[in-house]
Amino acid sequence: MEQRETYSYFETPAVSFHKKQRTWQIIFPVVLVSVLLLAGLIILIARNGRFSPGISEISGAATVLIILPVLFTALIFLAILAAMIYGMVKLRAVIPTASLKVLQLMEKARWNIRKGADVSVQPILSLNQNSEKVKQVVRSLETRLFDKRN
Repeated sequence: MEQRETYSYFETPAVSFHKKQRTWQIIFPVVLVSVLLLAGLIILIARNGRFSPGISEISGAATVLIILPVLFTALIFLAILAAMIYGMVKLRAVIPTASLKVLQLMEKARWNIRKGADVSVQPILSLNQNSEKVKQVVRSLETRLFDKRN
């Protein structure tokens, strides 16, 4: 039976706990506050002409209209950041399999390079080994011959 590799090995308990509670503890409050803030701004702008508008209501509406392009620009950057985070999460799921394949490829290349280096050096090593054997034979004969003469 083939065992399927899971990536929970690389996942800490804190990360798995965070994944479970991410929606209600992070995404929901941010969306709720954004909707409430937008509703408040709409009420402020819509209320401008109904209840005896004064300078404070007109200045409030003007302030909202002035800051609105900045908020929309920030919203675009927030969307880009969220897309980058989402992409990184998806990429994190792909990285272990891809890196395992790259690691296996590099290990195979290292093994083949080492094998090729061993094969290419084999004639030189055998030549050196044979020459050392000859030198040892010569040294042994010299010591035996010179010891017998003395």
